[in-house]
Amino acid sequence: MTDLPRDDTGCGWINILPPRGAVNRLRGDVTADAIVLGAGFTGLAAARRLAELAPDKRVVVVDAQRAGEGSSGRNSGFVVDLSPLPKKTIGPADIESYRRMHRINTHGIALLRDAIGAHGIDCDWSETGKYHGAAEERHYDVLRTYAAHMAQLGIDHAELDAAALKARLGTAHYTYGVHARGAVMAQPAALARGLALSLPGNVTLLEDSPVEAIDYGPTVRVRGRDGTVTAPMILLAANAFTPDLGQMRHRMMSLTLTGSLTRPLTEAERDALGRPEPWGVLSAHRFGATVRYTADHRIMVRNTAEYWPRKAMDAADLDRRKALHVRGFNTRFPMLPEVTFEHTWSGLVCVSRNLTTAFGRVAPNVFLAACYNAGGVSKGTALGDALAHLALGSDMPLLADALALAPPAWLPPRPFLDLGARLDLARRRRDVGAEL
Repeated sequence: MTDLPRDDTGCGWINILPPRGAVNRLRGDVTADAIVLGAGFTGLAAARRLAELAPDKRVVVVDAQRAGEGSSGRNSGFVVDLSPLPKKTIGPADIESYRRMHRINTHGIALLRDAIGAHGIDCDWSETGKYHGAAEERHYDVLRTYAAHMAQLGIDHAELDAAALKARLGTAHYTYGVHARGAVMAQPAALARGLALSLPGNVTLLEDSPVEAIDYGPTVRVRGRDGTVTAPMILLAANAFTPDLGQMRHRMMSLTLTGSLTRPLTEAERDALGRPEPWGVLSAHRFGATVRYTADHRIMVRNTAEYWPRKAMDAADLDRRKALHVRGFNTRFPMLPEVTFEHTWSGLVCVSRNLTTAFGRVAPNVFLAACYNAGGVSKGTALGDALAHLALGSDMPLLADALALAPPAWLPPRPFLDLGARLDLARRRRDVGAEL
């Protein structure tokens, strides 16, 4: 591999969980019936379904880090049913594409709900929907279009004015919004960890085991620093690192996002906020702030997204971004002047130029799902499930939807990609204004 995951240690979602003990690592030569590379939402769903469909087979999951502590544990915890389309009007083809994505995402939500119930996973799962909010009138049209699309598709939602938003969120920052009722809020690291620790008995999870090379062929061999895994097939669930595995090169790229999480609010601070129920707001502007008020009374702000070829950020990088998080917090919560951030971290999202996802068979015994364009909790779970069915030749209703996804469009090589991505992001960020 040309690059390996090396996330920082500041993730609030991970650090507020109880520490884990020793984990199994890849040592020596291991044989399996199937390899799953990546222990995020996609890989965990794929491994679970492989094990259930073939209970007499051995599935080995390999991850460079602790399971669920990459992007799956570092996102903002939105389990979405639908994201806005970047179009003002949608035709018949767009409607079918939108419905397809809604079916995929709601399947992922159902899978997660079932796993949480079956295994007692404590992850603050809250089926309260998500909010899309705008502070400035010039950004209303994006949300009005989103509401119109949902109405056209018959998806449950509500438009909210400033007073309604203030009553629900406790902040007067947002003046117009849309409540999409089908989404779910969760503590992402707790959810991912719970899924990893409840895998079926015929799944072997190997963590902290960076992969240095993959030998593709009739038999696939994964080579790590201290051992190998050999199997007749491999399912790649490495998302932003997929090109480093020799697949989908020049089809996807990563953006590095940063967020911060406060300490829990005091009783007096909760009173000042109006004691709302937990909520999550996505900005009307693509580069505006994502904000959450959590079940344990913390506030999270994520308001940076950058093309960062090094992927991970160091402490100095994070300190500079934290200043923007503080600015976004103070703008929204002037009634909470003493609240401070306890945790600041970075994480990756994998995006394509045409905002589509990679899914399918790329060789007779190589399968992959990746590139969720910042919506991977539900989508990645659903497509991991579908990938297992595809690998074993087992049909399922959702498989046709997954195979119908348009492939990611071509991206130029570096350094042209670096220049183009930075210019495009700078252009898009220019008018973020009060949405930061």
